[in-house]
Amino acid sequence: MGNLIKMDLRRLFISKVFYISMAVVALLNILLDGGSYLLVKIFAPGENIAAPELSDLIISPFSISLLLVALFISVVNFTYADIAFGYIKNIAGQIPRKSDTIISKYIVLGVHNLIFMLVGVCSAILGTAIGGAFAGVAIKVDAPHYLAAAVATLLIKWLLIMAMSAIIMLVTVGVKNKSLASVVGVFLGTGALALVYLGLNTGIANIFKKSVNVANFVPDQLFGSVNVATNSYVANAVIVAIICIVLFMTLTVKLFNSRDVK
Repeated sequence: MGNLIKMDLRRLFISKVFYISMAVVALLNILLDGGSYLLVKIFAPGENIAAPELSDLIISPFSISLLLVALFISVVNFTYADIAFGYIKNIAGQIPRKSDTIISKYIVLGVHNLIFMLVGVCSAILGTAIGGAFAGVAIKVDAPHYLAAAVATLLIKWLLIMAMSAIIMLVTVGVKNKSLASVVGVFLGTGALALVYLGLNTGIANIFKKSVNVANFVPDQLFGSVNVATNSYVANAVIVAIICIVLFMTLTVKLFNSRDVK
């Protein structure tokens, strides 16, 4: 397993899509976070601008949820690469359990996603610092317990991204469909499934006569609502993430083991 992980890490760090996607996230974060302060300074020079808090920047590694799409595009590319080029057949034939290739990929995806989130946080801080400097405001370093809560929230969001990555991995590795996986990544990243959840809420209310908000139990919506500082959906997020990871990784392994490696 150790050698598999080392090999997958090497594949990750030579991936052009990985670096391009990260560059897109960093650049757009800097432009959007910094640009918002510049626009206020230009078009409303008399407006009193509140100092941005460091904890808020840590909690929101991506200035807009659309940037998650770039992360998921890299996830799809990484998980499908050895299938696309036929390397998976050579790898799987040299190890006792071919499913180890799946576990190794997923472990490396944990590193992949953590790097993306750290790049997101750093670029958000940089963009805000640059824009704030022009607007005459500085980032406020708030109380240690708020910073600790912000880091905890960031880790939970990483767990939710791992849950969504497990869903994408089921499609890329289990179903072996890169195009469909890309579509799933776009829907998860943009939050477009909110309309589907709204329809489910209505259907459940009509059939069972009970009011349920499905958005409180799905990883893509919880990503934007979880917050440790305000104790918002923390238990939901952790439980949903763990269930999704176990469920979808189990399905992926079963599908992968049930087919010949080609």
